[in-house]
Amino acid sequence: MTSTLVGNRLAQALACPRCHGYLDASLVCGACGPVGVRRGEQLDFGGFGESELKADALNRVKELVKTRFHKLYPAAIKVLSPVQDRRLITPFLGSFDLDRSLVADFGCGTHRRDERVICMDGGSYGNVDIVTDLRRLPLADGSLAGGISIAVLEHVPDPAAHIAEMHRVLRPGGRMLVFVPFMQPFHASPYDFQRYTEVGLREQFGAFEVLSVKVGAGPTSGMLWVLQEWLAMVLSFGSRRLYRAILPLTWVLSPLKVLDLLLAHHPMAAQAASGFVIEVRKPA
Repeated sequence: MTSTLVGNRLAQALACPRCHGYLDASLVCGACGPVGVRRGEQLDFGGFGESELKADALNRVKELVKTRFHKLYPAAIKVLSPVQDRRLITPFLGSFDLDRSLVADFGCGTHRRDERVICMDGGSYGNVDIVTDLRRLPLADGSLAGGISIAVLEHVPDPAAHIAEMHRVLRPGGRMLVFVPFMQPFHASPYDFQRYTEVGLREQFGAFEVLSVKVGAGPTSGMLWVLQEWLAMVLSFGSRRLYRAILPLTWVLSPLKVLDLLLAHHPMAAQAASGFVIEVRKPA
C-alpha cells in the first residue's frame, strides 16, 4: 500500500466516479449515495467480477499466479513477455517529485513500482490502492500530476473513454507514459480488444500534446510470440487441450527476444514493432 503521506493526499483527491462530486470518508457521494467500500487500506469502487477473470483459460492461470504468487508474477512477465523498454518508466517517474505530487499507475496489475505511486486496477490484488473501472475513475478533475499505463489500453473495451478519463484527472501540464501493443497475439487480461499502429496511437491521444512516440518492444518479441502460438497450434493437431499443454513448452524460446536490444533501434523497427510507448502532456 502507499505511504501514509501519499494516502492523505489521495484522500483529498478522491471524487465520485459517477458525477465527480465530493466523497466523504465513508466513500459516500451526496448526489449518488454510496459508491465504494473500504477493505482495510484498499478502496473498492468495483472492478472485475470473478466470472470475468475466469472466462479465458490462459487468464485463469495468470490470475492463479497473480493471487498466490503475486510478488513473483512481475518477474515472470519480464522473462516471458516482449522486451519492453522499461528504462523509460523509471526516468519518467523520476521526473516527478513523488513526495509532493500525485502520480498513478493506471492498470498496475501486481506491480508496485514505487510506494509513492497510486496503484489502480480492476483486480483487487494486494498491492492495489484503488479497485475501479478505468473508464470511471474515482478521482477529482485535475488531481494528478502524472501517470503511467503499461500494456493496459488493449484490455479496455472503450479506449476513448479511458483516455478521456486520463485527460480529465490530469492537471494542466500533467504527463502520461503509455505502452500499447502492435504486433502481438491475443492475450486476455481478462479481455483483449485492440492493437495500435504508431499513427493510430497518435490519433487516440489527439486531445493531448504528443511529446514522443518510440518503439517500446521490438520486432523480435512480436515475431517470437507469434511463432510460439504457431508451434503450439501446429503440434496440437487441432486439440485445444493439447494446445494448452504445448504452449508453455514453447516459452523456452523466450530468451531469443534479447535480440531486440539491438533490433528495436533499427530505423524501420516501427514497421513490425511488438509495441509502442507514447508520452503525452495535457495542454495548459
